Amino acid sequence: MASIPTIDAFKSQIGAGGGPALANLFYVELPLIPGTNLSAAERNLLCKASRIPGRQIATLDRTIGIENQKISVGYAVADVTLSFHLLNDYKVRNYFEAWQNLSVDQGSQQIKYSDNYKFPTKIYQLKKGVGIQLFDFDFKLPFFNSVVNFDIEASSSSSVVYGVELDKAFPVTMNGIDLTDQSADTVVELSVDLSYKNWKRIR
Repeated sequence: MASIPTIDAFKSQIGAGGGPALANLFYVELPLIPGTNLSAAERNLLCKASRIPGRQIATLDRTIGIENQKISVGYAVADVTLSFHLLNDYKVRNYFEAWQNLSVDQGSQQIKYSDNYKFPTKIYQLKKGVGIQLFDFDFKLPFFNSVVNFDIEASSSSSVVYGVELDKAFPVTMNGIDLTDQSADTVVELSVDLSYKNWKRIR
Protein backbone atom coordinates (compact mmCIF):
# COMPACT_ATOMS: atom_id res chain seq x y z
CA MET A 1 0.00 0.00 0.00
CA ALA A 2 1.36 3.38 -1.03
CA SER A 3 2.25 5.76 1.79
CA ILE A 4 0.35 9.03 2.15
CA PRO A 5 2.54 12.06 1.22
CA THR A 6 3.40 14.35 4.10
CA ILE A 7 3.46 18.15 4.19
CA ASP A 8 7.25 18.05 4.48
CA ALA A 9 7.47 15.85 1.38
CA PHE A 10 5.23 18.28 -0.49
CA LYS A 11 7.38 21.26 0.56
CA SER A 12 10.52 19.38 -0.42
CA GLN A 13 9.12 18.66 -3.88
CA ILE A 14 8.19 22.31 -4.39
CA GLY A 15 11.67 23.40 -3.32
CA ALA A 16 13.36 20.85 -5.60
CA GLY A 17 11.34 22.19 -8.52
CA GLY A 18 12.41 25.77 -7.89
CA GLY A 19 9.06 26.88 -6.46
CA PRO A 20 5.70 27.32 -8.20
CA ALA A 21 5.60 28.86 -11.68
CA LEU A 22 3.75 32.20 -11.53
CA ALA A 23 1.48 33.27 -14.38
CA ASN A 24 2.40 36.96 -14.03
CA LEU A 25 6.12 36.36 -14.66
CA PHE A 26 6.61 36.24 -18.42
CA TYR A 27 8.36 38.01 -21.25
CA VAL A 28 7.36 38.36 -24.91
CA GLU A 29 9.99 39.07 -27.55
CA LEU A 30 8.37 40.63 -30.61
CA PRO A 31 10.14 41.21 -33.94
CA LEU A 32 11.39 44.53 -35.24
CA ILE A 33 8.92 45.76 -37.87
CA PRO A 34 10.33 48.06 -40.56
CA GLY A 35 9.06 51.63 -40.40
CA THR A 36 8.00 51.53 -36.74
CA ASN A 37 9.55 53.53 -33.89
CA LEU A 38 8.51 51.21 -31.06
CA SER A 39 11.62 50.33 -29.10
CA ALA A 40 12.48 46.80 -27.98
CA ALA A 41 11.64 47.69 -24.37
CA GLU A 42 8.28 49.19 -25.33
CA ARG A 43 7.13 46.37 -27.60
CA ASN A 44 8.28 43.66 -25.21
CA LEU A 45 7.43 45.10 -21.77
CA LEU A 46 4.00 46.63 -22.36
CA CYS A 47 2.50 43.19 -22.97
CA LYS A 48 0.12 42.48 -20.05
CA ALA A 49 -1.09 39.00 -21.05
CA SER A 50 0.16 36.18 -23.23
CA ARG A 51 -0.08 32.40 -23.57
CA ILE A 52 2.34 29.53 -23.98
CA PRO A 53 0.74 27.60 -26.84
CA GLY A 54 -0.35 23.98 -26.77
CA ARG A 55 -0.55 21.45 -29.57
CA GLN A 56 -3.27 19.01 -30.57
CA ILE A 57 -2.52 15.79 -32.43
CA ALA A 58 -5.04 15.22 -35.22
CA THR A 59 -6.25 11.63 -35.39
CA LEU A 60 -8.37 9.24 -37.43
CA ASP A 61 -10.24 6.22 -36.12
CA ARG A 62 -9.04 2.83 -37.38
CA THR A 63 -10.73 -0.51 -36.80
CA ILE A 64 -8.68 -3.70 -36.75
CA GLY A 65 -10.90 -6.70 -36.23
CA ILE A 66 -13.16 -5.72 -33.33
CA GLU A 67 -10.68 -3.23 -31.85
CA ASN A 68 -11.00 0.51 -32.41
CA GLN A 69 -7.84 2.63 -32.36
CA LYS A 70 -6.84 6.21 -33.04
CA ILE A 71 -3.87 6.94 -35.29
CA SER A 72 -2.11 10.27 -35.65
CA VAL A 73 -2.35 12.05 -39.01
CA GLY A 74 -0.99 15.51 -38.16
CA TYR A 75 -1.22 18.32 -35.65
CA ALA A 76 -3.00 21.61 -35.02
CA VAL A 77 -2.00 24.74 -33.10
CA ALA A 78 -4.27 27.56 -31.94
CA ASP A 79 -3.66 31.28 -32.37
CA VAL A 80 -1.95 33.08 -29.48
CA THR A 81 -3.64 36.18 -28.05
CA LEU A 82 -1.50 39.03 -26.71
CA SER A 83 -2.86 41.96 -24.70
CA PHE A 84 -1.04 45.27 -24.29
CA HIS A 85 -1.23 48.40 -22.17
CA LEU A 86 -1.57 51.43 -24.45
CA LEU A 87 0.25 54.67 -23.73
CA ASN A 88 -0.89 58.03 -25.08
CA ASP A 89 1.52 57.79 -28.01
CA TYR A 90 -0.39 54.70 -29.28
CA LYS A 91 2.92 53.25 -30.49
CA VAL A 92 1.81 49.68 -29.79
CA ARG A 93 -1.25 49.98 -32.01
CA ASN A 94 0.80 51.74 -34.70
CA TYR A 95 3.26 48.84 -34.51
CA PHE A 96 0.61 46.21 -35.21
CA GLU A 97 -1.03 48.34 -37.87
CA ALA A 98 2.33 48.46 -39.67
CA TRP A 99 2.85 44.71 -39.20
CA GLN A 100 -0.56 43.90 -40.67
CA ASN A 101 0.12 46.34 -43.49
CA LEU A 102 3.06 44.14 -44.52
CA SER A 103 0.60 41.36 -45.34
CA VAL A 104 -2.30 43.37 -46.77
CA ASP A 105 -1.29 46.87 -47.88
CA GLN A 106 -4.17 49.15 -46.90
CA GLY A 107 -2.98 51.82 -49.34
CA SER A 108 -2.61 49.76 -52.51
CA GLN A 109 -5.01 46.99 -51.38
CA GLN A 110 -2.46 44.40 -52.48
CA ILE A 111 -1.58 41.07 -50.85
CA LYS A 112 2.12 40.67 -50.03
CA TYR A 113 4.37 37.60 -50.04
CA SER A 114 4.41 35.73 -46.74
CA ASP A 115 8.18 36.15 -46.33
CA ASN A 116 7.53 39.90 -45.96
CA TYR A 117 5.31 39.66 -42.87
CA LYS A 118 5.95 36.36 -41.05
CA PHE A 119 8.54 36.60 -38.26
CA PRO A 120 9.56 34.50 -35.24
CA THR A 121 8.08 35.56 -31.91
CA LYS A 122 9.29 34.27 -28.54
CA ILE A 123 7.43 33.78 -25.26
CA TYR A 124 9.25 33.05 -21.98
CA GLN A 125 8.13 31.89 -18.55
CA LEU A 126 10.27 33.60 -15.91
CA LYS A 127 11.32 32.62 -12.42
CA LYS A 128 10.68 34.92 -9.49
CA GLY A 129 13.60 36.66 -7.89
CA VAL A 130 15.77 38.07 -10.69
CA GLY A 131 14.58 41.45 -11.87
CA ILE A 132 15.53 45.02 -12.71
CA GLN A 133 13.05 47.78 -11.91
CA LEU A 134 12.24 49.73 -15.07
CA PHE A 135 9.12 51.72 -14.23
CA ASP A 136 7.25 52.33 -11.00
CA PHE A 137 5.17 55.45 -11.19
CA ASP A 138 1.74 56.86 -10.48
CA PHE A 139 -0.07 59.24 -12.75
CA LYS A 140 -3.31 61.10 -12.33
CA LEU A 141 -5.80 60.91 -15.16
CA PRO A 142 -6.87 64.32 -16.48
CA PHE A 143 -10.32 65.53 -15.44
CA PHE A 144 -10.71 62.65 -12.95
CA ASN A 145 -9.69 62.32 -9.33
CA SER A 146 -7.99 58.92 -9.70
CA VAL A 147 -4.48 57.52 -9.84
CA VAL A 148 -3.14 54.61 -11.88
CA ASN A 149 0.02 52.77 -10.86
CA PHE A 150 2.43 51.08 -13.27
CA ASP A 151 5.04 48.72 -11.83
CA ILE A 152 7.06 47.02 -14.57
CA GLU A 153 10.17 44.89 -14.17
CA ALA A 154 12.53 43.35 -16.68
CA SER A 155 14.15 40.05 -15.77
CA SER A 156 17.50 38.83 -16.98
CA SER A 157 17.90 35.77 -19.23
CA SER A 158 19.13 33.75 -16.25
CA SER A 159 15.57 33.81 -14.82
CA VAL A 160 14.03 32.11 -17.87
CA VAL A 161 12.73 28.64 -16.97
CA TYR A 162 10.83 27.82 -20.17
CA GLY A 163 10.58 29.40 -23.61
CA VAL A 164 8.93 28.80 -26.97
CA GLU A 165 9.37 30.32 -30.40
CA LEU A 166 6.39 30.83 -32.72
CA ASP A 167 7.58 30.05 -36.25
CA LYS A 168 6.42 32.41 -39.00
CA ALA A 169 4.08 34.39 -36.75
CA PHE A 170 1.96 37.33 -37.88
CA PRO A 171 -1.06 39.25 -36.50
CA VAL A 172 -4.26 37.97 -38.11
CA THR A 173 -6.57 39.98 -35.84
CA MET A 174 -6.10 43.37 -34.19
CA ASN A 175 -9.19 43.82 -32.05
CA GLY A 176 -11.00 47.11 -31.62
CA ILE A 177 -10.62 49.33 -28.56
CA ASP A 178 -13.63 50.02 -26.36
CA LEU A 179 -13.81 53.55 -24.96
CA THR A 180 -16.17 54.42 -22.12
CA ASP A 181 -16.72 57.05 -19.44
CA GLN A 182 -18.07 54.50 -16.96
CA SER A 183 -14.72 53.91 -15.26
CA ALA A 184 -12.33 56.75 -14.57
CA ASP A 185 -9.21 54.66 -13.95
CA THR A 186 -9.40 52.13 -16.80
CA VAL A 187 -6.20 51.98 -18.85
CA VAL A 188 -6.78 51.38 -22.56
CA GLU A 189 -5.71 47.93 -23.77
CA LEU A 190 -5.12 46.37 -27.17
CA SER A 191 -5.66 42.69 -27.95
CA VAL A 192 -3.96 40.97 -30.90
CA ASP A 193 -4.21 37.40 -32.22
CA LEU A 194 -1.04 35.89 -33.69
CA SER A 195 -1.18 33.00 -36.14
CA TYR A 196 1.91 30.90 -36.82
CA LYS A 197 3.08 27.75 -38.60
CA ASN A 198 4.23 25.82 -35.52
CA TRP A 199 6.09 26.35 -32.26
CA LYS A 200 9.23 24.85 -30.80
CA ARG A 201 10.76 24.86 -27.35
CA ILE A 202 13.89 27.04 -27.12
CA ARG A 203 14.55 26.84 -23.37
